[in-house]
Amino acid sequence: MKKLDISTILASAIHESKNQVGTLLYQLQSLKDVIGSKDANQKKIILIEESLKKLNDEWVEYLYLYRLASDGYDLHVDTFLLDEFLDDQVFALHPSALAKNLQLEYSCDASLTGIFDERLMTAVVSTAVYNAFRFAKSKITISAKKENEFLIIAIEDDGQGFKNTEEDGDEFLEGNTGLGLYFAELSANAHVINERTGFIKKESSLALGGASLTVFLPQPSNIDLLYNV
Repeated sequence: MKKLDISTILASAIHESKNQVGTLLYQLQSLKDVIGSKDANQKKIILIEESLKKLNDEWVEYLYLYRLASDGYDLHVDTFLLDEFLDDQVFALHPSALAKNLQLEYSCDASLTGIFDERLMTAVVSTAVYNAFRFAKSKITISAKKENEFLIIAIEDDGQGFKNTEEDGDEFLEGNTGLGLYFAELSANAHVINERTGFIKKESSLALGGASLTVFLPQPSNIDLLYNV
């Protein structure tokens, strides 16, 4: 009897679960439209909706994680304007922040561009922000800059921060699954230019005083661009 590939079976099950969550989200939206914004149950429905959105994002993350770990994911890099990319992230995550009475903002130079896989970085940012929701007191920020031939994207909150960066910092991306940090690291590592490989750092936020997850993505140098690397 041929040995079962359990990882492929799990990936298929996750994909099916993701589709079912999508159906539930559609039904909830229809229910919201019927009962109206002044109904006493509206807030409860919004909280359920945001929980389902988070679950849906986690399923997407697991599918990417499976492909990354099994070398089944082909990186699709392109050049993006960070102002537009971060604005899209904040727009998508704003309802969840609003449901938790948290302020979510982004900042970067209006002309800043970066080369990366948009799908992976969207999943990394949303995972980091969802987990920051658990610790933030009032505010979460996403920022981007370019330094030493790396694009640097940081997600920071004003929570209690890390008691010990090495031992306790994993809490920032662990949640209930324990895979958030691993996914962020694999996604960053997948970005390679010559001998420069992407990586992540867990730090204390200098701006907000809480925790910070920073993603470093290698960018082409002038010499790389000259030789179309």
